[in-house]
Amino acid sequence: MRQVWGDEELSQNRSDINESRAIAIARKFLEQYHSPVIFRSLSAEGTMCCVSMEVGLLKEEIIDVLIDTTTGKILKYSHQ
Repeated sequence: MRQVWGDEELSQNRSDINESRAIAIARKFLEQYHSPVIFRSLSAEGTMCCVSMEVGLLKEEIIDVLIDTTTGKILKYSHQ
């Protein structure tokens, strides 16, 4: 992080989460509880990204993972 004093703005070295990183975050989270985890789709709007993944070997389920693209945090997940 770089701080600038005086009349200049305070700036932060921040990188937003791109699509491939959002998929990796969702995959890593879901692999803790399910196997296999297969990417289905991604939709993004503003600072939110929804990653849909197919999980399960015998009984397949679709799980949507909502990720904040500025922080990389998982906000919620839900089964379809």
